[in-house]
Amino acid sequence: MRDPHVVALRYRVVPDETVAFDRPPPTEWKTEAFHMQLADDLATFKMIEHYASEKAARECVDDYLRAWEIDVALQFGHPEIRFEFEGADVIDRDPPLPGSGQVIHAKVALAGAIGLAATVTAHVTRGKYPDAPRAFVASIDVRTMWLHYEEYRKGRERLVDMGNVCLTLLEGNAGTREKAARQYGISSKVLDKLGYLVSAVGDDRTARKLKKLREFRAHTHAEIVWVEAAVKALIRRVGEWEFDHEASRRKLTMSDLPKL
Repeated sequence: MRDPHVVALRYRVVPDETVAFDRPPPTEWKTEAFHMQLADDLATFKMIEHYASEKAARECVDDYLRAWEIDVALQFGHPEIRFEFEGADVIDRDPPLPGSGQVIHAKVALAGAIGLAATVTAHVTRGKYPDAPRAFVASIDVRTMWLHYEEYRKGRERLVDMGNVCLTLLEGNAGTREKAARQYGISSKVLDKLGYLVSAVGDDRTARKLKKLREFRAHTHAEIVWVEAAVKALIRRVGEWEFDHEASRRKLTMSDLPKL
């Protein structure tokens, strides 16, 4: 091709094995880079901006889809959907023969695992697709925090380690805990409580720093639920802040989290 242009990218919506969609209505969304249409479990991204290669176009769309996946997971506590790439439509805007605007290359990448979904019983049936994120991006920090939360959720990381990583990431970005509270619009009481629960509470199996414990005991169920909710709230706030550093947001406070 002398002047390749990506017209569209196609992705298959793959729900988690515990979720099923019951005839959800089509939905669409538009950004500066693309116009997305989602129907019959197929998301088609018609590119508005010029991308000369599938790789470049996918970098833009894949980031958007990762934010969508994490946004949904934060709402429901675990990943409910993922997107699998199916193909790209590419044209040559300067073809050697007369005629232009035709799709002359369509790459298809089908995922064989999709067919297995029929053998799984869904626990939740939803009548609509989850909304696409409007003011949330899956930045490197968001992905890092979510990775640790996922490792914890799968039993491969301890509660205190997961919570500490997320807290120290915010503190490291801003410089101090106090600056992190101001930067991200989070009450210092929330960050202090998280810091206390992941550093000062624990037993011989769960503690991070045995010599610095103030309460040598296992975390209560309420404390575990609180830390999980707090970390998810921090991940969302970081994604919102990365989307727009200057936007006005309501401060995240203790009243937004479960009672202890």
